[in-house]
Amino acid sequence: MERETEGEGDGKKEEIAVMKKSSDERKVGRYIVALSNQEKVLFPKSKITKGDLVDYYERIAPTMLPYMKDRPVTMHRYPDGISKEGFYQKDAADYFPDYITIQPVARSTGATVDYPVINNAASLVYLANLACITPHLWLSKIDKLNYPDRMIFDFDPSPGVQFSAVRAAAVSAKKLLENLGLPTFLMTTGSRGVHVVVPLLRRYLFDEVREFAKWVAQLLVDQEPKKLTLEMRKAKRGKRIFIDTLRNAWGATAVAPYAVRAKPGAPVATPISWAELSKVTPTQYTIKNIFQRIARVKDPWKDMQKKACGLTQAWRKLEVGRS
Repeated sequence: MERETEGEGDGKKEEIAVMKKSSDERKVGRYIVALSNQEKVLFPKSKITKGDLVDYYERIAPTMLPYMKDRPVTMHRYPDGISKEGFYQKDAADYFPDYITIQPVARSTGATVDYPVINNAASLVYLANLACITPHLWLSKIDKLNYPDRMIFDFDPSPGVQFSAVRAAAVSAKKLLENLGLPTFLMTTGSRGVHVVVPLLRRYLFDEVREFAKWVAQLLVDQEPKKLTLEMRKAKRGKRIFIDTLRNAWGATAVAPYAVRAKPGAPVATPISWAELSKVTPTQYTIKNIFQRIARVKDPWKDMQKKACGLTQAWRKLEVGRS
């Protein structure tokens, strides 16, 4: 039997201590999630670490998971923190644990993408440990992938546009959609804009929903052509707000409710009520104050899907208005 050389035992003990410090066999629900490098700083200015991100997603899971359940996820990962360029990952790697549901999706290219589906807190924590700061969701569920249950209007302001203009544009959309008989819900994106969301019955293909959304957006642009645009090229938008309806395409994604954004201070995409819009700022809620809000305010999206609607009557009203 070989004998340890002098000092070798101490070195091994120190190495083990470092490994224990940088990793954590955490139990999340019924599952064990192996965590690593929890001290790694992901948000340099605010000194928010990967451990802080993991803790946030574990704690927000009961509120967030109902909006993620059974939806394919695209991961926006920042393994070197937000000061370095991140990347998008759709495919779940072979080493993903068994408690993460995997949904194979055939793409038009013929390739198959194995999307992760986040149906439990352990899965959400696991993604956070991969430095997935922002999960992005499909607008449909895996049992009916071609039929979205949300229609999203993303109001994306050009640089220099005040948030007051975004507020006004969102209110205009609310009025138009409600005149068409459609319920509307609202979310700050944690960046510079807002999402106006209509919950849908799963009767319409993505192409139909996207076409409807484009019609609505064009009506809004026609009302305020100097303030709103459908111009995809940023250089040609001027000081206008881009109404992005492209998220209503098959395979496209939108930021998940309560997801963290890769911005200074770790702002959170936050569902809000329409009454709050006049007071809120787009990055007001962060991983450090969102739980105070949740303790104080009922989740404005909690019963959203109960108001899911069809588009048939709204289509007719829209066609009459355009004729």
